[in-house]
Parts: sequence; C-alpha cells; structure tokens
Amino acid sequence: MGTFLKVTFEARYAGSEEKNQKKSKVIRYIADNLRDMPWQESISSQLRKVDGHHTNLYLVLRLFDIKDIEEGKLKSFARYKKKEDKLVVDQMLIINEYSDLPEDEMRIKMCDEIFEYVKEILIKYKDRFQDFDVIAFIPLLKERIEKIKTNELVIVASNW
Repeated sequence: MGTFLKVTFEARYAGSEEKNQKKSKVIRYIADNLRDMPWQESISSQLRKVDGHHTNLYLVLRLFDIKDIEEGKLKSFARYKKKEDKLVVDQMLIINEYSDLPEDEMRIKMCDEIFEYVKEILIKYKDRFQDFDVIAFIPLLKERIEKIKTNELVIVASNW
C-alpha cells in the first residue's frame, strides 16, 4: 500500500562530544525505525484505502537546549494541511532533560515523550483525515515504539 510517515529531526549540541554522539545515536535510531519502509508497507493496508506513497504524517523532532527554547519562545505544534491530507507534527524536546542519561534511559524517555505527544495530536486531528485511520494507527505506533525502547530492532541509524 505504500509509506505514510516521514520523520526528520534537528538536534542541537548536547554539552560535550560524548553526550552529542550518544544523543545523535539515539535520535537517529528512533527516527530510522519510525520511517522504516518495510514496517510502513506492512501496516499501510490497515490504515489507508487508497494505494500509493502519500505522506499522511510528517513528524519533526527537535532537540533544543532549554535556553534556546525559552529565548526563541519555541514550542511544539501541529498543523493539518487539508489539501495534502497531511498532519505536520513538530515536537520540541528539551535536550537538557536527556543529555546526562545513559543511552538506554535516554531512548526510553525520548520514546515515551514522543509517543505521548504524537498520540495526543493524532487523537485531536483524527476526524480530519480523508484516507488515514488514526485510531487503528495508534496501537501499531505504540507497538513500534515499545520495540524501539527495548532496542530490539536491527535497523542501524542512518548517517545523515
């Protein structure tokens, strides 16, 4: 049936080279496993009626320092684009809350925060989609996030 989810991220400096590498590894692992094409293909027919590679969800994850967030008055937001039948979810994550955590704890905490925010936004916008079953997607997303949290997926983080 095709892919429906695009994920990208922007991550600022985490305070040291070691913290930066750990943060980059974790956010890449999360993003790569959410945008995984075979996974999306395997569940797409449960979520959409129209065949193709139309993006219904575009998730942007931003890991910024709390000072940058406060100074720039930055915040998470979502916007549905009716013409494209696409929901853009732009989530701000405070890097300071993750940078001192061990890698496994960082991944778990980040996954929990991402899932809770995305779930909340999906429910809020569920009636706007023309060809995407949000209610069917939420448990599939939760299952995927749980696998990411436990580091059981074999996708290696991309280099971009």
